[in-house]
Amino acid sequence: MADFNSLVNDFKALGIKPGMSLLTHSSLRRVGPVEGGADTVIDALLEVLGPEGTLMMSTVGGNVNPDQPVFDVQNTPCTVGTLANVFRKREGVIRSLHPVHSICAFGPKAKFFTEGHIDINTPWSPDSPYGKLMRNGGHILFLGTNFTCNTCIHALEIEARVPGLHTKNTSELYIHDYDGNVRTIQHHWHSPKKDYFVDMEHVVEAAGGLKWGKVGLGFSRLVDAEILRATVLPILKETPELVIMRRSDNDFIWEP
Repeated sequence: MADFNSLVNDFKALGIKPGMSLLTHSSLRRVGPVEGGADTVIDALLEVLGPEGTLMMSTVGGNVNPDQPVFDVQNTPCTVGTLANVFRKREGVIRSLHPVHSICAFGPKAKFFTEGHIDINTPWSPDSPYGKLMRNGGHILFLGTNFTCNTCIHALEIEARVPGLHTKNTSELYIHDYDGNVRTIQHHWHSPKKDYFVDMEHVVEAAGGLKWGKVGLGFSRLVDAEILRATVLPILKETPELVIMRRSDNDFIWEP
């Protein structure tokens, strides 16, 4: 069974360093049993990042949809696993206000990464948390998981202006913010598609942007987000079919 000390050693061996801005996607099932559970994993990550580091986690909410359009930033659970749900409830953690694609953050850059998420054109625009991460020396930890959950690639799809990935029609969503105010946005949903995000792992690795390592019982990946952007964005601009396959005749581009 993994414990605090073994996780700290595993994270250091993977390449996590003090001061990093680190976005985490996770599967605790693949990490295996941990003494103290999710809180121990979070404590170990914060220990390695140190006081100058910023820890982030995707808190995507699949439970906000056209039939349930209400998002409460403090109470709506995310649908991407136990670790993120434990993290979002910690004191001092800030959650961005996007109702479908929020992140949570803790550390000196938490406000920088989370602020303004509700006000930009798409949840993945350059000024989104995902766009900021790839432009400000950030890293992504795939803890026991892989590129199937690489939300930053959605930001690259937007930047590359790939057509047909989102519906032309929108839903009005309602956001209860930290001050008790209710705000609204119009949200375009994903069109049917199949992705090949995992195929991009070896491309990013070949460019020096991905390191593999064992954490607990499973493999994890640490990705340099700037190299991810530099490597995958040209592919999406020139040959998007290597990354995604559209399954509709929709040609809408969600970017002005």
